[in-house]
Amino acid sequence: MNKGLFCLPLVLALVACSNDESSDADTPTDDNPTTVQELENSGAIPKLARGSDLEGADVDNNGIRDDVDDYISNHFSESSHISAANQAARANQAVLNTDLLSSTAVRQTNQKISRATACIYEVFEVPGSGSEPAEVSRDLEAITFNTASRLKKYMEFNKALDGASWSLPEGSSCE
Repeated sequence: MNKGLFCLPLVLALVACSNDESSDADTPTDDNPTTVQELENSGAIPKLARGSDLEGADVDNNGIRDDVDDYISNHFSESSHISAANQAARANQAVLNTDLLSSTAVRQTNQKISRATACIYEVFEVPGSGSEPAEVSRDLEAITFNTASRLKKYMEFNKALDGASWSLPEGSSCE
């Protein structure tokens, strides 16, 4: 297992909750990367958009933020893995656009997430896939909800689901 990816969700959660304008950001104290910028430059963590825009840039309009697109293209090579990761990324991104006051919209987005999660398990649980499905899902979630505002929206989405029940999709759920 790649130790850098194992720590990725923790690092991204810390970044999401930290002040983006730290005065020490450009001042390394030793040879080990100590700032997010240094970690990104070294390739230890992916380069992610951390602007104030909730949805982020999606130049090709595929429903996936461009930096998440880059992460997927740099981490997966098999077409089935790329397709499953893209489906999960689109489902995660849909959370950021969901009207939380509409129970129908919340349920529809949750259905997308359920189908995408089932697809991740279907594709990555195959022996020899090289990645654990839970790790893939967790990493995609971490890079999508990588700022305080995105994480807050995700938490509000989950709160809107409080008390809801749903079933797992039957059959193949991959798009």
